[in-house]
Formats: sequence, C-alpha cells, structure tokens
Amino acid sequence: MPQTIYEVCFIFVIYACIGWCVEVAYAALELGVFVNRGFLNGPYCPIYGVGVLIVIEILMPLKDNLFILFIGSVLLTSVLEFTAGFILEKAFHNKWWDYSDLPFHIKGYVCLKFSVLWGLSCCFIIRILHPLLFGMVRFIPKTIGIFIVIGAVLSFAADFIVTVNAILKLNRRLAIIEEAALKLKEISDDIGEIIFERTEEVIEKRDDVYQAIEKKKAEYETWSRRYKELLEERISGHNRLLSAFPKMKSLYANDALLKLRDHWKKTEKDRKEQEK
Repeated sequence: MPQTIYEVCFIFVIYACIGWCVEVAYAALELGVFVNRGFLNGPYCPIYGVGVLIVIEILMPLKDNLFILFIGSVLLTSVLEFTAGFILEKAFHNKWWDYSDLPFHIKGYVCLKFSVLWGLSCCFIIRILHPLLFGMVRFIPKTIGIFIVIGAVLSFAADFIVTVNAILKLNRRLAIIEEAALKLKEISDDIGEIIFERTEEVIEKRDDVYQAIEKKKAEYETWSRRYKELLEERISGHNRLLSAFPKMKSLYANDALLKLRDHWKKTEKDRKEQEK
C-alpha cells in the first residue's frame, strides 16, 4: 500500500487516468463512437482515483479471501458511487447519471449490474493490477515522479474550475430556456383567449382586438428568436457535458435540458451528414 503523500498522489493520478480510459472504452463499446466521458474535460476521472485509494486502504488486508474481498468491494464501491452521485446532484442541481431504467437500483445512483462490475474490477485491481502499478511507481525516479504528480494535480484543479464554471453557465442557460418556453406558451394562450373567448368583443371592437393580437404576436416572435438563439448558442464545455452524461437530468429545468440535448443531437447529425 502507498506509504507517503507522494505515493498516494501518484496512485491517485494513475487510477484517475485509468478510470477515464475505462469510461471511454465502455462508451465506445456501447455507442460505437468516441465520447470524452468524465466530469472534467481532460483524460482523467478523479473519482476513480479517490475510489481506488479508499478501496485499497480498506480492503487490501482482505486480498487473500476472494469471496470476502468481492462482497466488500461491491458494498464499498456502491456506497462511494451513491455518495458521489448524491453530492454532485445537491451541489450542481443535476443528476449526472441515472440507473432508474435498470433493475435493482437505489434512487438511480447505483444498481446491481454496475455494483457487481465494480466489485469484480476491485478484485482484479487489488490482487493483480495494483501490485504491478505500485512497483512501477517505486521504480520511477522520485524527482520525475514529483513533477508528474504536481503537473497532474494542477491540471485537475484548473480543469475543475473551468468545468464548474461551464456547469453554472449551463444551469443558467437552462433556466432561461425554460423561462422562454413558458413565456411562449403563455403568449400563445393569451392569443387563443383573445380569439376564442371574446367573440363579441372581436365583433364590436375589431381594431382594439387586432392591435392586442399583433402586440402578442410581436412579443411571441421576440421570445421565439431568443429561444432559438439559446438553443443554438455554442458555449465551451456544454456540448461535452451533454455527450459525456447522456442520462443527466436537471432538477429544476429538465424540459429545457431535454430540448437542448435534442437540438444538439440534431445539429451533430446534420454536421456529420454534411461532412460525408
């Protein structure tokens, strides 16, 4: 097991990068295309680094009992995934993954299928992979290793700031899209009320009613343009987040998120067809 802060940080960096590779490989097998998976933009998933470190620290003494190791891995990784999902949802008001469509899930944060896969993976890591990687870490000259670790951690920190900023902008964007959609519906309802529920007024005061309808139409066109601009606006990081988390749900503006994702998919499809 890692004994120093340097070794802990190096192991964290290694498994963060391996975790990203696993996520990308799984997405490639499932979707047939490259998707930059993970919360951050770079080729790393820090949650894997943290998770594996915790698993190693707690379960390494059980490595000789494969059954207990597997059960412990399933339970521990399930707790970690549930906790991470819950914290991310409360912090950013989005549910980043959702296993609700899979059997034996808990609040959509964890499910039996992936808990078993995490358990098997941890058994492989603790009994086979980690001893090899830990030996490699100790083989690398410490001076070089320190530069690698510092560079990686600084990259994580900068990436985290950029990603959080993109998420906050995305949430604001979704809120405005939701407001625009509600406003368009409200204006449509007002026009319908003017036309269908004021028949006598239409007959007696045609000019006034006509002006009211024209005013509502102009207001509708303004909000319609704004709504279209919000959907078509290209903001750094937003498309990657939509791609990386295809089952992401917004707690307060999910209809807007679904519309934005549908528009993004259509735009990507049209772009690919034009490139052919």
